[in-house]
Amino acid sequence: MSADLALNQLQPNMSSFNTTVIVLDPGGHRRTHNGTITTMKVADSTGSINVSLMNPEFTETFRAGDILKFRGAHTTIFQGGLTLSVGKNGECKKVSEFMMVFSETPDISQMPLPAGVTDRRSDERPPRQPQPPGGNRYSRP
Repeated sequence: MSADLALNQLQPNMSSFNTTVIVLDPGGHRRTHNGTITTMKVADSTGSINVSLMNPEFTETFRAGDILKFRGAHTTIFQGGLTLSVGKNGECKKVSEFMMVFSETPDISQMPLPAGVTDRRSDERPPRQPQPPGGNRYSRP
C-alpha cells in the first residue's frame, strides 16, 4: 500500500496514486453518454485542486466537509489547469467528516503549467468550420 501524496506534489499526467482530501465545494453532476461526471473543489494541508469523478457506476453525493480517500487517481489538464481525476479504475470513498487541517491556497488548478504541457483534448480537436453567411451550418439552401 502506497502512502498518500500531498496535493502540492501533483504534476501533469501522473497516474495510480492515493490522496486524502476534504471537500470544499461539492460542485455538481452532469450526465454524459457514458454516465455521470461529478466535479468538485477539494483541499489538503498543502492547497486545493479541482476534481473530476468520471465513473459510470458512481452515484454517491458528497457535501462540504466530507473527507475523501482517492485510490488509483490520476492528473489531467482541463481548461488550462491541473485537475485530479478518478475514473473507472479508481476509487473514491468517504472516510470521515470535518476533522482535517486544510489550506485553500494555493489553488493548484490555477497555477501555471510547466513549459510544454498543454491540454491534450484541445490538441486533438479539429479546427472549427466557419459558419455560412445568413444562417447556421445546418440550414438548407
